[in-house]
Parts: sequence; C-alpha cells; structure tokens
Amino acid sequence: MAVVSEAEAAIAALNRERRPELIPFARLLLRTESIASSTVEGLQVGSRSLARAEARESTGGRVGAEAAEVIGNIDAMQFAIEEAAALPVAPETFTDIHRVLMRRAPNAPIAGQLRTSQGWIGGNDYNPCGADYVPPPDDEIEALLVDLAVFCNRQDLSPLVQAALAHAQFETIHPFPDGNGRTGRALIHVLLRRRRLAPSFVPPISVVFADAKGCLHPGARALPRR
Repeated sequence: MAVVSEAEAAIAALNRERRPELIPFARLLLRTESIASSTVEGLQVGSRSLARAEARESTGGRVGAEAAEVIGNIDAMQFAIEEAAALPVAPETFTDIHRVLMRRAPNAPIAGQLRTSQGWIGGNDYNPCGADYVPPPDDEIEALLVDLAVFCNRQDLSPLVQAALAHAQFETIHPFPDGNGRTGRALIHVLLRRRRLAPSFVPPISVVFADAKGCLHPGARALPRR
C-alpha cells in the first residue's frame, strides 16, 4: 500500500506541480506512450520516420503498414483520454478504442470486432497444447466485458490499483483477434484520467513495459477451434 501511495502521489504531483512546464510536452508524452505501446508489440518505427509518414498521410500519400499501425495507436490513445475517459466505461468503450486502433492496420476488418473463435498465447499454430495461456471461450466474452466495465466504474478503489487490475483482467479476457495489448494499455489511461489521477498528462508506462523484454508474451493466436 505504501508503494502504491507513493506512486499515486508522484503522478498527482507531476500533473499538479509541473503542469506549467509540461503543458507544451503533453502531446509529446502521448506520442511517446503510443510509440512505446507499439514497440511492445514489435512495431518499430523511429520518430523521424513516423513524422514523415504522418506528413505523407496528411497530403494524401501512402504510408507503410507499420507506420500506419503506430499512427493508429496514437489516434487510439488520444481517443481514449479525450473521449472515452469522459464517459462511464461500458463494453462499447473497449470496442470503440479497438476500432480506432485497428482501422489503419492490414487486418482492419477486425477493428472493433470481438473474436469469434478460441485463441491462445504461445504453443503452436494448430492447437492450444503447450500454450502459455488459453483465454475464455468466445461465447463468454460479452458477459465478461460487462463485468469488467462495472469494475472500471467503481470509485472505492485506489485509481492505480484499479487501472492495474482492469488491465490484467482485460488481457486475461483477450477479447479481440489482435490488438489486445495496445487496447489494454489505452484502458489504463482511460482509468487514470477518469479518476483524475492523471488529468493533464499521460504517464508513459509503456516505455517501462517495452524495456521489460522478459515480460513480453510469445505471440497471441486467434484460431478456429480444432
């Protein structure tokens, strides 16, 4: 509890005491978080390459697949803290963030769509034998997201603990065929913003996640049941 209290105090102080100095860097922090969240998933796009891709896109040009996905991650993070965080969390919150995230991806048709098959993490491409984790069956996802939304709207928990547990539970449900990690990390910021712990600035937590290489899962698969 002491560690959580110290961490919450540090985030609150960053948003309160350093606000004048950090205002010009608010978007930079958001971009840093988005790029790092993409890096966790193996999407490597440098800041200069990303800037060039955004410039090309703004003039109607084509951009590479990886750059497009990172731009989508920036859009999703901005949507999460500016729009999703302004409303009570509902099952649509998760699908809306995912829709914004994946609409530029090569597999864009899955944007905002819950998985309709059993997936697993690790193991092989053909069956879940030897998998590191097998998430709930697809016919349980909707009810589990309703339950998670109720938890996210509670006000009687530490905001930091609530965000951590909600993130862990979202990844446990693994509701989408792809994009679960990035959507789950955006959810953390929805809760930190809703609970007013981080009202002004996005703490770039994914920078830490991206650096913790040992914490990365070996890849998620959403495959038909065998």
